[in-house]
Amino acid sequence: MGRASDLARLIVAAAFGLALGGQRAHAQVPVTDSSLYRPQIDASTLHPGQFVYAATLERDAVSTNLGTRTFTVSQAMYGGLPTWLLVETRTDNGIPATDSLYAGLLALKPIHWVATLGTSRLAAEFRGDTLYGATSAPAGGRSIVTAIPRGTFVSAAMLQTVLRLLPLQSNWEDSSHSTLSVTPASDTVAPTRISVVGDESVQGPAGTFDCWVVAVHADAARGLYWVSKTDPMVVRSVLDVPSMNGAQLVSTLTTVIR
Repeated sequence: MGRASDLARLIVAAAFGLALGGQRAHAQVPVTDSSLYRPQIDASTLHPGQFVYAATLERDAVSTNLGTRTFTVSQAMYGGLPTWLLVETRTDNGIPATDSLYAGLLALKPIHWVATLGTSRLAAEFRGDTLYGATSAPAGGRSIVTAIPRGTFVSAAMLQTVLRLLPLQSNWEDSSHSTLSVTPASDTVAPTRISVVGDESVQGPAGTFDCWVVAVHADAARGLYWVSKTDPMVVRSVLDVPSMNGAQLVSTLTTVIR
């Protein structure tokens, strides 16, 4: 398998639901905030910020530098309405990737999503409980129309933002969420379980943090996240990449910008 293919698989696995694969995107639809969408979290307490991580691939006691992952949370306007804008950018040793999600201010309900990985692109709109979108890539593309259950994670930035807002405590768990995964051939929504499995002090480039250790399981995708107890943020994450012979993607917080 070539390096570009390896990295593409890694990025898809690490995102817990990033999609890449082609056609022209559907036209933009009006932004609506369905009253049927019952919020599972309170995003009104969310604060803007930028979180920069050093990313490495760990496999067979060998560590490979993958560059930088940056998560940015800011307020923005979309369709004439105020929203949260959740952005992830990655360098990944020469393969540029960007993932941008506009989400509702109160419950982070997805509204508009654009993701790119190299020359591949995804664009999607959410109306009610349905995603309308398309992917494009050198190998071809397709249109997407799929149901999205309430509380579905559609990007890594969304997952990391939600982890900052959950009422984490000892032995806490939640199975009401799900995770969207899109590939060039298909799209699936997997039940997702989030649970606090312990607590630990983490020391790194950004400082020392007392953290909850949170396990996230979405079908075959599994990961651990260290979420600081005070001023919650993801300080470290370790995500399994089964398609790469037991490799793990490790992200370590290096910089926080408020």
